[in-house]
Amino acid sequence: MAFTVADYILKRLAEQHVDRLFGVPAAYCAPLFDAAPAHGVKSVVAASDLEAGYAADGYARTKGLGAVSVAYGVGTLSMINAIAGAYVERSPVVVINGGPAPAAIASLHKFDIVFSHSIGQDATDLSAYRLVTAQAARASTVAEVPKVVDQAISAAIKTQRPVYIEINMAIWGAACPMPSRPLPVANPAAGTETQLATSIVGLIRAAHAPLILVGTEIQRYGLADKVADLIAKLGVRWATALPAKSVLAEQGKGWVGVYNPPHSLPAVKQAAEQADLLVTLGCVFPNGYAGLVQNSFGHMVQVYDGKVRIKTAAKQNAELGALVSALVAEAAKKQPMAVPAGATPTFPGPASGPLTYKQVFERVSVALDPSWLVIPDTFLGIYSAANAPVKERNAFLCSGVWASIGHSVAAAVGASFGSARRPLVICGDGGFHMTAQTLSTMVQYGSKPVVVILANGIYGYEQFLVDESYFQNPAKQPRPYVVLNQWDFEKFAGALGVQFARTVNTAAAFDAALAAAKGFDGPAVIVAQIDPHGLPAELP
Repeated sequence: MAFTVADYILKRLAEQHVDRLFGVPAAYCAPLFDAAPAHGVKSVVAASDLEAGYAADGYARTKGLGAVSVAYGVGTLSMINAIAGAYVERSPVVVINGGPAPAAIASLHKFDIVFSHSIGQDATDLSAYRLVTAQAARASTVAEVPKVVDQAISAAIKTQRPVYIEINMAIWGAACPMPSRPLPVANPAAGTETQLATSIVGLIRAAHAPLILVGTEIQRYGLADKVADLIAKLGVRWATALPAKSVLAEQGKGWVGVYNPPHSLPAVKQAAEQADLLVTLGCVFPNGYAGLVQNSFGHMVQVYDGKVRIKTAAKQNAELGALVSALVAEAAKKQPMAVPAGATPTFPGPASGPLTYKQVFERVSVALDPSWLVIPDTFLGIYSAANAPVKERNAFLCSGVWASIGHSVAAAVGASFGSARRPLVICGDGGFHMTAQTLSTMVQYGSKPVVVILANGIYGYEQFLVDESYFQNPAKQPRPYVVLNQWDFEKFAGALGVQFARTVNTAAAFDAALAAAKGFDGPAVIVAQIDPHGLPAELP
């Protein structure tokens, strides 16, 4: 059989160890799904386009590169929210889209005949995805395919961001040359790294209370070992930003905790905000970190996105991996500084009483072991999740910058194929409503996350943002627009094929349900009923 355009894309993906193709097939992209098995790539068909995007994102964060394909227009525009989140959070997802054939575009221009899933423009998806990807390009002819595909996948790996590839749907099955050489995936050094490392290490050693804040890019570029070595050689206190939680094992000398403003633990807040030199390595800062960055600007070293800024000086180019290596070499020239022991985790007592946010996270912390991958949603409990005592590295995943509710449930599908750990999703009932049909995908493809739904009947985070006094007054009613329709979660899960679903309202019952779910060989749902007026311990 001829080697085709579809084969070319799949071969390039398989070379980068991609073994799942997420999506919702349509006529535009069906040949890609047809060709996938021959390349060892299994299809995972989601229950919605948005879910497919989140799943590919979860896979990319755990495996290193993800791929997704949905229908032109109706699918891609539905999915764009997930890809936008992947862009800002450095998750390399390859979006592969079947696009209109030249004949359809010509007919649109000459006769005003709108082709399938079009809005009457010939590059809607291409234009939209240029806003949320590192690279977006269309291949209209077979001759254009190798260059378009190679440049896009290389860009995804080099930038750790999503890319968009649009293929003229009429050429999927056309004969195409096989790849002739390996993809270039390494970023070249800028030549500034040694000089910058000398300056940065000198500043750290001269400071009285320096702190390194570790960010997402350290995990994405596989630099955790080098950064751990750097911290040990310097003898410096360190913390992580929320999206980078568990990039390094959360233990050992100098470990402070996870900085997640505005509700960080007091010791972590003090260490970050009172540091006389703050070095941020690979951090992407959402608006909650604005105060830290603004107040630390004059005594801050910021390293991210191929740039370095030392205090108020102009940014300089620097390749992150080369810079970290240079920092390690420079730090090795002197003995480490004295640094305090790492933060000591607290251990909750036995389970007792009705469930609260605090008790849910306490019981989860007791149950955590290296087999779990904790995936919290964007909800009031995210501040508690930041302090969960996850075990070892890469045991935590969240939408900590984009903050899209519902991400956790769908991302768990991709993560279950990208990681050896079992996903433990912790989400509010509002977030679960967004991507609840994902349970069907879990059942169909043998994905086995445990989904804990904290059910209080409201969009709690929205209520907190618009009127937090509600949570101090048990008699006060929530804003009417944050009240959720009350689902029977057990029946819903059962209707989608989930065979383990329990509802609990006490700490002891939650312990029992979580233990039973861990022993169940399939997806599991635990509905934890909590008081709608309750708040996590980290919130006022």
